[in-house]
Parts: sequence; C-alpha cells; structure tokens
Amino acid sequence: MNAEANIANRLRSLSIEREGTPPADTAASRRLPMRGVALTGLAVALATAAYMSLPLAESLWGPTATGSISQPVKETDAIAQDQLPARLPQTPPLQTVIGSGYVVAEKMITLRPEIGGKVVELPLDVGDHFAAGQVIAQLDTTTDEIELRIARSQAAGTAAAARRVEVSLAQTRKTLERTKLLVERGAKAASSLDDDSLSVVQLTSDLDVARQTAETAGLQVEKQERNLALHRIVAPFDGVIVTRLVGPGDMVASGTDGGGPRDGIAILLDPNSLTIDVDIAQSNAARIEPGQTAVAVLDAFPNRKFKMRVRTIVPAASMQKGTVTARLEFLTPPTRVLPNIAAKVTLDAPELQANANERGL
Repeated sequence: MNAEANIANRLRSLSIEREGTPPADTAASRRLPMRGVALTGLAVALATAAYMSLPLAESLWGPTATGSISQPVKETDAIAQDQLPARLPQTPPLQTVIGSGYVVAEKMITLRPEIGGKVVELPLDVGDHFAAGQVIAQLDTTTDEIELRIARSQAAGTAAAARRVEVSLAQTRKTLERTKLLVERGAKAASSLDDDSLSVVQLTSDLDVARQTAETAGLQVEKQERNLALHRIVAPFDGVIVTRLVGPGDMVASGTDGGGPRDGIAILLDPNSLTIDVDIAQSNAARIEPGQTAVAVLDAFPNRKFKMRVRTIVPAASMQKGTVTARLEFLTPPTRVLPNIAAKVTLDAPELQANANERGL
C-alpha cells in the first residue's frame, strides 16, 4: 500500500492542473442527472412506439374485421356452451384390402391314356363340351383284341382240364368203394385197396392244381378286357376342351411313362371350377377371413366386376413375397374367363362386411 501510495503521489505531482477544471468528484456528480434525463426520454419514446404499433398489429394478426363490435359473452351463452355434447373422437375411415393374383382352375387335367397306342378316333375340337363318361378318343385295339382272344382260349382250355380231372377223381372214388367191398369179402387183395386210395389222393391234388390254373386264366381274360377298355379315353368330368394335343394317327405314350405337361390327348377344363388365387400383404392377413366378400377386376375385362367370396386361406405365408394367399370363388359362373388371367381383387373390410350383412346384402 505504501508503494502504491507513493506512485500515486508522484503521478499527481507530474500532472498539470488547469484552471477551471472541476475536481473529479464534482464532474461525476454532474453526469448523474444527465443520465436520468436520458433514460426517462428513452422510456417515453418506447411507450409511444408501442401505443402506435397496436392498431397495426391488430390489423395484421387479429381476426378479420367485420365492422361490428363484439359483444361480451353472456353467462347464458357460457352455460349453453357447457351443455353442448362433447365432440366424439373421429374414427378412421374403414379401409378395404387389396390384392392381386391370377385365375386358376381347380379341375383342369391333361387327358393321357393309361396305355400307349395309336389314335384312331378323335371326335373333338377346341371348345367342345363333353359330359362325364363321354368318349373323347379311341386308340387302336387290334393287338389287344388278339391277346384277349388268346386269353379266353387259354381260360377255356384250363377249365376243360379241370373238369376232366374232376371226372377222373369221381371215377377213382367209385373204384375205391368197390375195392373196399371186394377186400371185405376176400375177393381181392388188400394191396389193391392201397393203390386205389393213392390214386384218389393224387387226382384230388391234380384237381386243385387244375382249378387254380383255370382261375388264373380267367383273371388273364379280365386283365385283357380291362386293357381293351383303356384304349377308350373318356371325360372324367363335365368340361370343355381348351387344347387338343394330338390328331388322328398320332402315337401317344401311356400316362405312366411320364412325359411333358403337353403330352397327352387334350386338356379338359371345368369352367365351374374357376377361382382366383390372390396374394395379400402379410400386414393385412388379420383382416381377411373365409366367407368375406370381394370384387375382382380382370385385366382381360377391365370394365367388368366379378363378385367373389373368400373360400379358404392358405395356412402358410410366403417368406419371399411377404404375402399370404387366399382362394376366392365366383359367386356366379363367369363367362369367357380363362385360367391364368391376371386379376385385381378388393376385399371388403370385416367392418364393412358386418354392415352389409346387417343390411341383408
């Protein structure tokens, strides 16, 4: 402190004091009133600016001027507002489920014969309708007819052989009975009785073999008759021919020999078995159920709408496509609809379906 005081005294001794200069304490006391006046003026200016800006702010941000003076809210109006029913929560709109798929036929087969052969009759063309059991094609039966005659002949021969053995056995049994009487009377040796008994046993065994042979021959006849019937291809159900794969004179392989999907006589389709397999996103899997109605629009008939109904839901999801598959049936038999036509299906939401059922739709 002493050192600082000394330094201050030295600096004060080196300074030049002018005449009329007020001391430092006096100048500070003069500046205080001047600051008060300045602050007061600034406050007044801010208040004036705020007052002038109020109309402008109301014109910009306030409600639209209507030219009328708003009336204060009466107490009765407030009570009426309190008695208004509370606004119900808005329910989201009912949404439908949309999927895409293709028309498929549950009953569509490629007609193949169980045995191969040459087509000799083919009374069909594309678009022809056939009833169940009606002949669609006929194969050549020349060889099988010969084999059937051979089998029948063999069966007749074995049956005759069996009857011959049966007659011989009956005659031998009679001989055995006479031998027994002669031996009892002592007119014949006992060894003769043993020989006749052995003959009866042998013929009995021969008769069993002959009967088995005749039965086998009879089964061969039935087999040949069945093979002969297989040369005639008939429609297994009511349907329409969509493709003819062979013509008269062509050779066809048997169905048991394999072959490609187009190897056969023709392709038969039941139009009443058409359905639509539609893929639906897994996120909507819980919103579909059997019996649910839907509307389908086919790419081939964009101006037609087909009423559908969910028949079944495949109990397995596709991991690759992220979808579930539902099979929909037509409520009315479709016309001119073919398999593999692309379709877009809109399924009614379960809530909409419930409302429709209540309305009797």
